[in-house]
Amino acid sequence: MKKHFLYFISLIILLIFVESCSTTAQLYDDKNRAYTGLLRDSTFTVLKQYLTNTTNLKLKDTIIIKYNYNNETCWNILDQKEDSYIMSFVTGYKERVQRRVLAARQNVSVFNFREPGNKLNKIIKWDNSILIDSSKQLFNLLFKERCICGSSIIALPDKRFIFLRSDSHTDVLNLTQKQIEEILNKKSKRSRTL
Repeated sequence: MKKHFLYFISLIILLIFVESCSTTAQLYDDKNRAYTGLLRDSTFTVLKQYLTNTTNLKLKDTIIIKYNYNNETCWNILDQKEDSYIMSFVTGYKERVQRRVLAARQNVSVFNFREPGNKLNKIIKWDNSILIDSSKQLFNLLFKERCICGSSIIALPDKRFIFLRSDSHTDVLNLTQKQIEEILNKKSKRSRTL
């Protein structure tokens, strides 16, 4: 009986969590949430220099960046939960990046950045792995179009990219190589050059 009760409570929490992120659907339908394109040589060079200088890491072939904005409201409902509950999401995200992405994909560099400022949800504020784009260089280079739940980009070695707006759950990390190629190979009216 206790096990069923815990299952029920977990389901309620999950539903609240999903509902708290429903703003993504309100902002973009699936057709407009993602776009693809090609990074200019100059943009790609500046991006790699910025990431190398900021992180002191050697970049791998594929670059994945999640960018969070100041004044986001994506996680306002989650902010009302207990601190330990919120920290479980912070820890879970870090483990997901380590186990499901970096360990499985040897040629991928993953970065999590945020815009400078103090109006952040706790899940962003308390994650010490999120780097602050203090000069807003990354913001100005790729992420000027603000979204409620942050955005993500995958930049491939050939300078092609996939951009996901309002990527609250960092869905970009779930894309397989096959899915990436399928998205990039679709003829899209939303293709851009950055």
